[in-house]
Amino acid sequence: MATFFATLVYELDPKTDPDARKLLRAEMVGRRWQDKIDGRPLPATALFMRRAAPAEDTTDDVHRACGVDLQSAVDSVRKMGLSIELRRAWVQVTGAGTYGLVTLPEPR
Repeated sequence: MATFFATLVYELDPKTDPDARKLLRAEMVGRRWQDKIDGRPLPATALFMRRAAPAEDTTDDVHRACGVDLQSAVDSVRKMGLSIELRRAWVQVTGAGTYGLVTLPEPR
């Protein structure tokens, strides 16, 4: 097995039901995506995961699997009768390396 780190950022249509936004996040967390790091929340539409894959999988394979996760979660929320529209998503997959929140200066 190989281990990959994947970061996912998505954008929902502004007309998306607020409950659908919450449910989508919960669906993704239920699929092992993380919405916090070191106990601190990530931005509202950002998630990450450490994903195990067969040794022959490439970052492209993992990238596709991340997209399938997101689309499947959106479909699950839609099946609950809520209005949700995924506009776009961005995935970064790496085979190793570091990850974390950006340290921002304190507000003035």
